[in-house]
Amino acid sequence: MNPLTLSGLFTRTLRWPVLLGLALACVAALANFGLRFLSGWLLAGAACAGAAGLAAQQAFNMMLPATGVRFFATLRIVTRYLERLVTHDASLRLTGHLRVWVYTKLAPQAPAGLTDKRGGDLLSRFVLDTDRVGQSYTETFIPFARAILCGLVFALISGLFLKSAGVVLALGLFICTLPIPMSVGLFSAPCLRALTTQRGTFQADLADTLAGLGEYLTLGASEARIEALDTHQKTLQATERHLAALESGARSLMTFIGLLTTLYVVMLAVQAFHQGALSTPEIPMLALGCLAAFDVTQPLPAACQAFTRARIAAERLQASCNATPCVPAPTAPAPALHHPLDLIVRDISFQYPNTRHWVLEHASFTIRQGERVALVGASGIGKSSLISLLSRFYTYQDGEITLAGQDLHQFSTEDLAKTLSVAAQDFHLFNGTIRDTLLLADPYADDAQMAEALRTVQLEEFVQHAPHGLNTLIGDEGLALSGGQAKRLVLAQALLRNTPWLILDEPTEGLDQKTEYALMQSLISVRPDATILCITHRRTLIPFMDRTLTLAGGQICPAEEVP
Repeated sequence: MNPLTLSGLFTRTLRWPVLLGLALACVAALANFGLRFLSGWLLAGAACAGAAGLAAQQAFNMMLPATGVRFFATLRIVTRYLERLVTHDASLRLTGHLRVWVYTKLAPQAPAGLTDKRGGDLLSRFVLDTDRVGQSYTETFIPFARAILCGLVFALISGLFLKSAGVVLALGLFICTLPIPMSVGLFSAPCLRALTTQRGTFQADLADTLAGLGEYLTLGASEARIEALDTHQKTLQATERHLAALESGARSLMTFIGLLTTLYVVMLAVQAFHQGALSTPEIPMLALGCLAAFDVTQPLPAACQAFTRARIAAERLQASCNATPCVPAPTAPAPALHHPLDLIVRDISFQYPNTRHWVLEHASFTIRQGERVALVGASGIGKSSLISLLSRFYTYQDGEITLAGQDLHQFSTEDLAKTLSVAAQDFHLFNGTIRDTLLLADPYADDAQMAEALRTVQLEEFVQHAPHGLNTLIGDEGLALSGGQAKRLVLAQALLRNTPWLILDEPTEGLDQKTEYALMQSLISVRPDATILCITHRRTLIPFMDRTLTLAGGQICPAEEVP
């Protein structure tokens, strides 16, 4: 896919900054050409006047061309600065719009549609690929547009003094603007595709290594892992050196063509001088102008490689973002939920994508509003999968689930989050403070509400004795907390959301019996009317529940009916 097409979806609001950046780039290039063009005439003219005698020296007006040289020099500096300011601002804004679009496309696919993606590779696509597509205007469009527009002006100006010089310059600029850079892009494409794949794999391997570094160190496998990463990195560096060699070779060839063109223009200018068609100062003027004209072609090999990179990145982004979500979004607004908020599961069957094992098979149960129900079963039997179904992270293949009499398929994950609060076993805590973590659940919660939630989950004393209280940093994934503290912080998030339903997955895992009892007692006293589905292995929680369901063999039935 053309990256300019993808990024063009977001450039309507940035049209004028992009065009302004192009205009400034062209003015800077023209100022550079004018500076050297006029400098050649000024130096040669001054030399000729000095050699011609005192009368010629007095008649020679140096102030006017010198002022022109200063003007072009100042204009070049100012426009180059403004061009970088405008184009980089537009590029960053474009990248920002693109990342928002990518996120809105990826979010509905999570988690079911992203299970086959590696985290490091997905992050690489989100960061590097959006960068490359977002910068395609500044790295490809502007260099080529500037080279074509300014090249025509350079050839036209040279042709005004000597037509044959203008034609030769136009031919040299054409060769350095289209055939050579495009050849670089063509020969670089296979290497760039290989490099993109290699870098994605390397990023994924690196992320996996860092995530499991503790286990690798414990098992003595860290050295082998680091050696594998080092080998992979050397492969990346070899590919990058090959690409750099292609670019530098093209630039050297373009420099050689520029010198040949300049030499030929000088020969034509000398011939025209002998014929009386040119003055002496105009010969170095055309020569220096010819050299300056080729400056706009030097970035083009890199621009072609950048375009190929951006095209590959756009294809990867499109492949990721255009995938059909495993859980289809509702086609109509979610219906209003009326009491009682009963959950009825009728004959549902569920298996994960690309598997043949049925996690749930014709399972049925009912939970009435206000009930507290425990769900027990062996590890890996499918209890957490049921939470994923109720949250609409996955969809079941057969059967029906209704909440307050409404089919669950009519609700999105965001709609259900207004009714169901989930304290999952497989949770994630962001690197921030305790306050930040709680505000994710309720952005409008005050200190009193947060203190009440922490008191309920038996964390108030810990926070009070922490060095910075609610502003204590918890580290990435709650690294500064114990497992039980992190679990209770997630439970506090669920309580802060104050929804009618609470779904708790192993809520007291990692707690001693005394803390477990105090937590459950406090939870029930604070939320006596909440409907609770508690998934647990611990029989000590069952006395706090009204009844118990057991999951076995894909079926859910009352505990007393389990054979």
